[in-house]
Amino acid sequence: MGRELCRAAIETDGIELAGGTVEPGAPELGSDLGELSGSGTAGVEATEAPPDSAKVLIEFTTPEATVEHLSYGKPHVIGTTGLSEDQLQKVEEAAQDVPIVFAPNMSVGVNLLREIVHELSAKLGEGYDIEVVEAHHRNKKDAPSGTALFLARAAAQGRNRNLDEVAAYGREGLSPRQEGEIGIHALRGGAVVGEHRLIFYSEGEEVEVTHRALSRRTFADGALRAAQFAADAQPGLYSMADVLNAG
Repeated sequence: MGRELCRAAIETDGIELAGGTVEPGAPELGSDLGELSGSGTAGVEATEAPPDSAKVLIEFTTPEATVEHLSYGKPHVIGTTGLSEDQLQKVEEAAQDVPIVFAPNMSVGVNLLREIVHELSAKLGEGYDIEVVEAHHRNKKDAPSGTALFLARAAAQGRNRNLDEVAAYGREGLSPRQEGEIGIHALRGGAVVGEHRLIFYSEGEEVEVTHRALSRRTFADGALRAAQFAADAQPGLYSMADVLNAG
């Protein structure tokens, strides 16, 4: 994602790539970010810390690194998933001083899909069972994905439910479906960029909505859109819905 973000920033009008960070001692340290991302020489080197000139930081790292980088005190766009409740609390605290856009998925399509899922869940009603199935590449660390939880939470909210109270993560043995539960299932394999399916089942029909990411560029483009929003926003914690509603 870091390389994809660099490439997108270089190729997008109105965006200037100020820098990019790597882990201390990483072999890419000092390398040209354009060459690393396959965009030719950009004249910007990979460093251990972001340059002071950076106006907005875009974060696709680990939960631990994300929380550590909040100390830079700059507007943030956070696409990192798998944060604990304590780590989320630290993000919320940092947002009191700087604007932070936090979203488990930067895709414009996924964030519009969230509104559709909420409405479908509310209007189809309790007579429809809900199952969420997500698939990602073999190296993805967290399961289920942050996007699957994001969409499942929208489905639960459509029925005025708390996802924590109705979520069922996979099934085995004797585990008949409970009334009102939302099943959530994770698949891992190959090089799948990201696929999310929400299926609403009744005894007479099946309604399914699907989002497939064909390239990581879709996440990079969404993150850059969020960065443009964060650059001029007031301190606070924002979602991609805020970004999209701002036009």
